[in-house]
Amino acid sequence: MKRITFSIGGVHPQDAKFAKDRPIEDLPLPKTLFVSMAQHLGAPAKPVVAVGDHVLTGQVIAEPGGFISAFVHSPATGTVKSIAPRADLAGRPVPHIEIEVDAEEQWAPGIDTTPDLITAIPEDRQMMLDRIKACGVVGLGGATFPTHVKLNPAPGSPAAEALLINGSECEPFLTSDYRLMLESPREIIVGAAIMQKILGGPRCYICIEDNKPEAIRVMRATLAELGYGNMVVQPLMKKYPQGGEKQLTQAVMRREVGSGALPISVGAVVQNVTTAFAVYEAVQKNKPLLTNILTITGDCLPVEAQHNYRFRIGMPFSYIVSYAGGIPEKAAKIVSGGPMMGRAIANLEASTVKGSSAILYLSESTTARWTETACIRCGRCSEACPMGLEPFLLNRLYKAGLTDELEKNAVQDCIECGCCLYSCPAGIPLLDNVRQAKLQVMGIMRARAAAAKAAAEAAAAKAAETPKQ
Repeated sequence: MKRITFSIGGVHPQDAKFAKDRPIEDLPLPKTLFVSMAQHLGAPAKPVVAVGDHVLTGQVIAEPGGFISAFVHSPATGTVKSIAPRADLAGRPVPHIEIEVDAEEQWAPGIDTTPDLITAIPEDRQMMLDRIKACGVVGLGGATFPTHVKLNPAPGSPAAEALLINGSECEPFLTSDYRLMLESPREIIVGAAIMQKILGGPRCYICIEDNKPEAIRVMRATLAELGYGNMVVQPLMKKYPQGGEKQLTQAVMRREVGSGALPISVGAVVQNVTTAFAVYEAVQKNKPLLTNILTITGDCLPVEAQHNYRFRIGMPFSYIVSYAGGIPEKAAKIVSGGPMMGRAIANLEASTVKGSSAILYLSESTTARWTETACIRCGRCSEACPMGLEPFLLNRLYKAGLTDELEKNAVQDCIECGCCLYSCPAGIPLLDNVRQAKLQVMGIMRARAAAAKAAAEAAAAKAAETPKQ
C-alpha cells in the first residue's frame, strides 16, 4: 500500500528510538501509590472512598466529576491513607488518593486477569460503551480525552466514515506504542474492531510510520490471522507531527478539519493504538485502565539502561527513576513525554497518571537553546507549521498585546507541536510565546461564551416571567 502523509508543514527530527528493542517489563509495586483525581481531560474525578477504607485492585475509588471526566480505579490492593492535595509534575496542587499497598494482591470481582484472547465482539453497542466508560478508558495518545465520549458523537454529527488507529509514534525517543504493537498486536486489533463496531462499521486504518517496518509487518500478519473485515494497515511517511488528529485525518482522508472543529466533522474518529488495547481489556475483560507503558530513554543513557516499563498509575516518578538506576550524570533536563511536546519535570515526587508515556533524560548539548537574535523573516516557521499558521506574526502580536488580532489569526488553533521553534534559525522562543498567547485568547473566548450563555439564560428567565397579553 502506498505511503502517505499530511500536506501542510511538518518537520523531520532524528528518530533516536534507542529503546525500540527493549521488551516491555513489569514494574514491581512500591509501598505507596498516589492516585491523581485529574489524570484525564475535563473535570477532576470525585473520590468515593474514605480514609481507612480497604480497596481491591480495580475497585472504583473516584467517579466522573462531569460529562467530560472519567472513573478512577485503585491500581493496587491496600488501605486508603489520605485524600489530599499533592503536587503534580508542574508543582501544582491536585487532589490525590494515597494508598498503602498490601503485600498480597486481590482483584475486584468480575475482572478477568487471564491472558486468554477473546475475539468474539459483543453485539450490544451500549454495553460496550458502558464498559469503556466504567473502566475509565481515556485517550492514551496524549490528550486523555474520555474514550466513551469520543466513540459516541453528539446528535447531529456526521456519521463516522473512517476510524484511524494512530500507531505513528512520531516523536523522537518514544517507543512504548511500538513495543505494544510488537508484543500485543492481537489485543490492539480486537480493540480496534470493537471501536469500529461501536461507530457503525466504518473502514478502519491502522496507521504506522514507515520507520517502524517490523510493527507494520506484525500488525499486517495479525490482521490476516484474525480476519476482521474492512480494516487495513496504512503505512505513513515519517514526518512530525504525523500523530496529530487533524494531520492524520488529512493524510488518510484528504479532508481538512476546520478551525475549532473535531475530526468527526469530516467523518473521522482518531484513537491511539494503546487506547485500542485499553478498549480491548475494558470490553472483553472488564478490566479498568490501571496501567500504561512508559519509556525510560534519552541521549545520555546507554542502550542497556533504557527500558519500556508497564507501570501502575500512581507510582511516584522518583520510585521509577530509582528502580531504573537513577538520574544519569550528564542529564541536564528531565522531561515527561517526548522532546517536542513533553514538559520538563519540576517535581520528581509527582506520580504517574494514565497518560504518562516517558521519562526522557536530555544532555546539555541537546537542550541548550540558541542565543536569541532578531527575526530574519525567512518564513521557515510558517513553512513548518502543520496548522498553516504564521508563528512569526503570532509572536509579534503577542509581544504587542494584540489579543483581538491573535484570535483573528487563529492562535487558538495551535497544537503546540514545536515545529516553529525547531525550525527557527534565530533561536526565538516561538513555542513559548505562542503557547502563552493561545492561553490568553482561549481564556477570553471561554469568558465570552460564558457571558453569552448567562445572557441567554437571563433573557429566557425574563421571558418566562412576562405575563401573556
